[in-house]
Amino acid sequence: MEDKPRVTLIGTLPPIKGISPYCHELLKSLSVKNKVEFIGFKKLYPDFLYPGGDRFKDKDFKQIKFKNAEIRNILTYYNPFSWLWAGLTAKGGVVHAQWWSHVLAPAYITMLSIAKLRKKKIILTVHNVVPHESTAINRLLNASVMYFGDRFIVHNKNNREELSKRYDIAKEKITVIPHGILIPVPIKGIKKSDARRYLNIQDDKKVILFFGNIREYKGLDDLINAMADIVKEVPEALLVIAGKPWKKWDKYEKIICKNNLENYIYKKLDFIKPTEVEYYFQSCDLVVLPYKYFDSQTGVGALALPFKKALLVTDVGGLTDFVKDEGAIVKPNSKDLSKKITKLLKDKKALDKLSDDSKFIAEEYIWDEISAKTNKLCVGLK
Repeated sequence: MEDKPRVTLIGTLPPIKGISPYCHELLKSLSVKNKVEFIGFKKLYPDFLYPGGDRFKDKDFKQIKFKNAEIRNILTYYNPFSWLWAGLTAKGGVVHAQWWSHVLAPAYITMLSIAKLRKKKIILTVHNVVPHESTAINRLLNASVMYFGDRFIVHNKNNREELSKRYDIAKEKITVIPHGILIPVPIKGIKKSDARRYLNIQDDKKVILFFGNIREYKGLDDLINAMADIVKEVPEALLVIAGKPWKKWDKYEKIICKNNLENYIYKKLDFIKPTEVEYYFQSCDLVVLPYKYFDSQTGVGALALPFKKALLVTDVGGLTDFVKDEGAIVKPNSKDLSKKITKLLKDKKALDKLSDDSKFIAEEYIWDEISAKTNKLCVGLK
């Protein structure tokens, strides 16, 4: 094992929310065969930019320690000296930064410019080639960060094309490495009946799960509207909504009331603690990602796969990478959602087939493979 870290990762780790599960899995896999330095944030955003705060509280959550990893959570959004110190003290010959939010551009520009002056090679994993809420300002800030990359990682082929076109980056500098599966805490193998008992959901319900932060682009309004038709055909259907609203919930509540869906909706409008995630996924029959628009792969899909859950996704971004059956792909509108969901809920064999597909795809997205590809890229830059 080398004394000096081969690579310095920049990102976030739990209890910070957001991409921390991804960074956690990447650090864990890379540190198996390499000494890795991790420079992370201890305060990511101003509270007004992240509803509910940027950290979670979970007394049962325990952060795994990594034998070959040095973790330095020294960065804060409000302290430029922490950005300077990170750039000046990064130990790896390669700096591999996770990039996902234009709000962090000043910190990243500072760190990466210093790393460049110190002759470091820089890899940027670009999680959102097109920002979720795109404006002229965040496009400019994104472009400013891209300037520092020697090589880039994206999660699917469409992202490679878009990144190359949008920022005039040569395609040979962009490597496609998929978003690995996410397991925030060890899976206990909780039975569906026990998970439903914990959540107070009846055993005879056919449960559809919408999981994660509730933001406009994720299409929850389309899914709720679809429920109005679904329950006419499948009266035992229940939509479980588990996630923190990014903005006011009123918009969605009006749709529920308008369609008299109060008895068909289960709401947990808050951040789901890592130690409770399994209960929600094990309780459901179908996970639905009804996104209206999206650029990359999603952490929710990567989270569903290790639970072997049947997945239904819209035909946007990289969501279709998480399914194998065309019957699991819908157009981003309530009409197509209601039609496909109703069909699946009436067909247990079809649900079982999608569940088997998830098991198979999860094996393709194991972190051993992702680590090997990432490590190869890092070595090639030295």
